[in-house]
Amino acid sequence: MCAAESWKMTQVHRKKLQAMEMWMWRRMEKISWMDKISNEEVLQRVNETRTMLDTVRKCKHVWLGHVLRRHESLLHDIIEG
Repeated sequence: MCAAESWKMTQVHRKKLQAMEMWMWRRMEKISWMDKISNEEVLQRVNETRTMLDTVRKCKHVWLGHVLRRHESLLHDIIEG
């Protein structure tokens, strides 16, 4: 999730990020894609919830707060526009 705060998040990107998160959980649990196991069941097995999108949103908010605190920067002027 390198530089996640600067990503433009479209609906396609959100779906891909969620798919990657589920792929990682399945890999860690050694669940084949051929097995008929729903994503909800995988999350129950690992006792987790989907958190990757929330993490990206949090990174974006923290970065935006950091930028808005610097009053004399060009990026601050652009965002305040």
